[in-house]
Amino acid sequence: MKSLASAALVAALSATLLSGCSSSGSAPAPRAPHMPAADMCYTPQTTYGAKTWYVSAAATTSGNGTLVSPFNSLAAVQAASHPGDTIAILASPAGTAPLNGGIVLQSGQQLVGAGPAVLAQGAPAMTGSLPLVGSSGASSLPEITNTTTANNGDAVELANYTSVYNVVVAGASRGGIYGSNVTGVCVQGNDVSGTNTSQTVGFVVLPFYLESYTAGAATHASLNAGWAAIMVDESSGTAAVAIDGNYVHNGSCSDGIDLRSMGTAIETAQVNGNFVSAMPQCSAVRTIEGIGAQANVNGALTISLFGNTEENNGSSGANADSVFVNEGGSGQLNETIAYNYYNTGIGGASTNGMEFIVGDGTNEVGNVTISNSTFINDPGDMLEEYNRGTGSQTTLTLDNVTVQGTTISGGLPSYADPAGTATTPDNTGECLGVASVGAGNQTILKLDNTVLQNCGNNGIEVTNNHPTAQGAGSPALFSLDLENSAIINTKYYGVWMNTVTPLQTLQIKAANTLFMTSTNGVLLGFDNQPTGGTTTSAVDLGGGSLGSGGNNCILNGSIYGLEATSYDVSANSDWWGSPAGPAPGTVSVTPSGYSASTASPLATEPAFCTNPI
Repeated sequence: MKSLASAALVAALSATLLSGCSSSGSAPAPRAPHMPAADMCYTPQTTYGAKTWYVSAAATTSGNGTLVSPFNSLAAVQAASHPGDTIAILASPAGTAPLNGGIVLQSGQQLVGAGPAVLAQGAPAMTGSLPLVGSSGASSLPEITNTTTANNGDAVELANYTSVYNVVVAGASRGGIYGSNVTGVCVQGNDVSGTNTSQTVGFVVLPFYLESYTAGAATHASLNAGWAAIMVDESSGTAAVAIDGNYVHNGSCSDGIDLRSMGTAIETAQVNGNFVSAMPQCSAVRTIEGIGAQANVNGALTISLFGNTEENNGSSGANADSVFVNEGGSGQLNETIAYNYYNTGIGGASTNGMEFIVGDGTNEVGNVTISNSTFINDPGDMLEEYNRGTGSQTTLTLDNVTVQGTTISGGLPSYADPAGTATTPDNTGECLGVASVGAGNQTILKLDNTVLQNCGNNGIEVTNNHPTAQGAGSPALFSLDLENSAIINTKYYGVWMNTVTPLQTLQIKAANTLFMTSTNGVLLGFDNQPTGGTTTSAVDLGGGSLGSGGNNCILNGSIYGLEATSYDVSANSDWWGSPAGPAPGTVSVTPSGYSASTASPLATEPAFCTNPI
């Protein structure tokens, strides 16, 4: 057999092996200034005598696994290798059939694509984010697949303290890279595409109640998604996972990246600098997730997303959720999302930039913080916080987030201003949709330095509607805190609090915030429906019991600037377009006995009214 070794190859191989997941925890990809100081890409644990084995799709016969005489199959290198070894996939010329059949790694092994980089770095998607990645297009690449049923159809199965670096994975029958009950794994710098040709169900959206505008009515649902291109499942023990700088694209019937913590697992994960693009939904599943996270039963997941990009995911009519956060059972999930860039969802009304949904379990706790991120152009609700558990608590915090452009308008119910024909508040084109369903739950929303603009339906729509099937009693708390933000150019409500069934406590506070231009409706609406009622409420837009200093701009509501039904509102020290305060007819409070205080209007217009953040 002709030797495959050359000086250039050896040099390239050495560079590849040395630039992988290092002992210091640093990664080879360039880092933005705000990148966390250390990610969790571990050097695999090694054993005495560990060695490097070579495999090549271009080898015409199977050798002994050395660089000059590599194996020619994944099965051969898997059989020869031991825990702690490195498996190097030599690059093969374009057009060479990839190594097929998949590989099951052993503890501490590294699977490394030798030769040229499989990814090319591009410009950052947004200021402070990591550089975008894409296929390098090199003439020779280390490529594998699994078109068989061996190893469950996965191209790579992970083990504890394993890493997969600089590998092209294309067209796998099920997953590209998959791990079950593994810890210390690093999946970094890979090009993964065309996975799940078998159309296997993977991520299952946990059961939930789909809301209605009719008091107490809801539809029970659960949705199946495709098996992810990169996925890690944990059901017990403690685990740490890093998925870093991968290009996941052009799926067959697959989610992008999914992490699930189920049973009693306690999992920590970092998902940094990945680019997920062109992931369509096939007819075998009912939803596609770009980057999905789930905690179920008594599982706990703490996950950090930094510098990821999701772009052009979905397909005609798809339910394509770009960043998806899901809980069920009594799961606990904490997710921080920073420097995320989302652009252009493709699909139907249930296509979202970020969906945070707690299913119909009990005592779930979910906290999602999004900072320094941008979400642009979506046909459904751009962001969603849906608390559908019993006794569950959700908190969604937005800090320096821009939401721009939802492209559908599902309309309003018959009792809204203006009256419409919509039957559900879900997926109607809000910039931010919020729902409180379960008995005894607490739903908290905080916005700071955040802009919602060009919303196809409402800016923020909050619906409290408890179905009798979702526990005895009413939701315990809804809290909204708006600071230093702007809600601009909505079709209907800028903010609508719609209390359809009883609520124990309502707290709404806004300060230093611009509410401007409802083209067909009400800027600020706070409504107790006849079927509703709130035990304790405080709506403080200035000078009220929650300590707001006011300084809000409330401008250009086509029907009302402020409307309240069975709620008292404090709106002192705000700007209404004139030092005289709100013009006659722009504030409506019903029925008699309720009031809106608009005392001490600002004498001069705050600068941010004309120059919003």
